[in-house]
Amino acid sequence: MVQISQTEDDIKISIELNRLVTRKPDVVLLPQYLKFNNPPIFFERHLVQEIDEMASFCRIFKNEARIVLVKKEKGLWPEMFQKLDKETLLQKRLEIADLIVERNKKRDEMALERFDKKRRAEIEKEIKRETAMRERLKQFQETSVRDALVVDVRKEVKTNPNPPSDRLATPLIRQPMSAIRGSGRINVCFTTQHKRSTPKRESQSNMETAYAAAGGPNAAGNLPMESLDD
Repeated sequence: MVQISQTEDDIKISIELNRLVTRKPDVVLLPQYLKFNNPPIFFERHLVQEIDEMASFCRIFKNEARIVLVKKEKGLWPEMFQKLDKETLLQKRLEIADLIVERNKKRDEMALERFDKKRRAEIEKEIKRETAMRERLKQFQETSVRDALVVDVRKEVKTNPNPPSDRLATPLIRQPMSAIRGSGRINVCFTTQHKRSTPKRESQSNMETAYAAAGGPNAAGNLPMESLDD
């Protein structure tokens, strides 16, 4: 069952739904065309005047579907739907099919563009978040280094409260190196006249005994034997 009513602003269509139908209906709204398909329910009309397809809508309830067609120009229509024969209706359906395909392409492109914009916005947001996190980490590291330096300085001052002021200004004094002694000859002179006799060797003692036995000058033992210097 279908109920149709109109005002100066819109056209309201109520379509009774079968309780056994659970499939999502196919609704097409064009400037001069209306289709509602939810098998076994099929409702199709060609409008006499144009509507605002972007402002028009369809709502599905438990027992009925309500379609609201917003008129582009306000006023009551004497005739709402066109009366077409079979051949004209078939031709119109082919034209509407082409329009529906083109419209779906445009909607897909718009949806893809919206998705790309949303994705780029999410990526930019993530980049900004990571950049801010790196900046905070860098500031934290710099603050930690400054705090560590301050603590070290305080510890040094506490350990040595009166450091010598001229500790770093004291010059380093080096002792001059002694001259290296060169090579040369050392002359040694002995002034003493002391002489020390060298004891005789065993070979010389044997020679002297053999010479005395042979009747040499020392055989009688009168003359003393000269001492031999080594």
